[in-house]
Amino acid sequence: MKNKVLQVFEHQTLKVQENSLFEKKHFLALEKYGYKTNEKYYYVGNERIKFSSYVGAIQVDNLTIEILPKADYDEVNERSKEKWHNALITMLGECKLIKLNAISNAKLKLRSASILDLYYDFFLTEVEKIYKRGLQKSYRPVQQNLNKIKGKIIFTEHIRKNAFHKENFYVEHQLYDKNNKFNQILYKAIMILSRITNNSDFTVRIKKLLLNMEGISEENVSAGWFENLSYNRNTERYREALMLAKLIILRFSPDLKGGKENVLAILFDMNTLYENYIYRKLKVIQNDPDIPIISVKEQSRKPFWESRGIRADILIESENSNIVIDTKWKILRDNKPSDSDLKQMFVYNLYYDSDLSILLYPKTSLDTINKKPYKHELYQHKHCQVAFVDLFRENKLNKNIGNVIYHELLENEVLKN
Repeated sequence: MKNKVLQVFEHQTLKVQENSLFEKKHFLALEKYGYKTNEKYYYVGNERIKFSSYVGAIQVDNLTIEILPKADYDEVNERSKEKWHNALITMLGECKLIKLNAISNAKLKLRSASILDLYYDFFLTEVEKIYKRGLQKSYRPVQQNLNKIKGKIIFTEHIRKNAFHKENFYVEHQLYDKNNKFNQILYKAIMILSRITNNSDFTVRIKKLLLNMEGISEENVSAGWFENLSYNRNTERYREALMLAKLIILRFSPDLKGGKENVLAILFDMNTLYENYIYRKLKVIQNDPDIPIISVKEQSRKPFWESRGIRADILIESENSNIVIDTKWKILRDNKPSDSDLKQMFVYNLYYDSDLSILLYPKTSLDTINKKPYKHELYQHKHCQVAFVDLFRENKLNKNIGNVIYHELLENEVLKN
């Protein structure tokens, strides 16, 4: 049965009776997954799911639900869904969360494939690369009952098992084969895909890979497996595939009753994605010889008070000033930010010794206007500003958004005497 794709937007509510694709069985599976994840990605209601700020895709049975970002009030139609579908994929690519140039026929797939299909394709492509070079072999200890001594005898087990079989020896020895953690993780992820995908192209590729992974055991892979992996020159080639396998394995929730309502969710916090996207676009202009910016930094958390910390999103340094940008992925009504956001920017100015702090919102179809920097009478050199950036140009994400932000918001401050 071919997968069906249902596209919704963040913060939208999906009801069982209002959409023919979204059936009661899908709701019940998402209800279980929602409670299992403490409603991190969406909220569960009476036969309805209300999505939060997480975007990406969820697969349940033969239905793929794409949750798209939306930062405007444009009419919800197929054109707006395509616009934000492509924008999300571009953002994921820019933020190194998916490798678009590694995907065959990428332009065609951007128009038709779901986000999950792109991830599945990328994962299978990476595993196929590893297989062509040969799966990594390594030594591992095994205990066996043999008719000859190999390695060392485990006397307790030898006495227990071979009291009436003097010809045997229970031994522990080193075995050199493919059944190691690297391949076990890949095998686990491939087995998950074999259970949830209905794409005929993927099914053929999965079967071919599984045929060549005989002897690799299916283990209960947990988050700790990935924390304890160490790479060397022979296993570095596994890194990309294991990153994707981690997403597939840890976001998979099997239907333990043996039904078809398995759930796999690959979701991203849109607030973090927007912040990282803007940071990367500004980082590009740091190398422009015509722009006098010394550095663009993505700030880490710093101690502020007891166990509490403070963290600005982006810090821009030039010879004349420091500028803090705090990205906000939300619609700002009446151009009026919250008191807490404004106070936060004032603290940033003091803590980072910055001359200008900017609350940067995505520009929407509302009447949004960049406000001039506000100067407090007691802190004439510390400014705060509310600003909006138009992410699109001709219905596509603007590749030069870093330059737009610089010339519209930063240039005067950077070039001041």
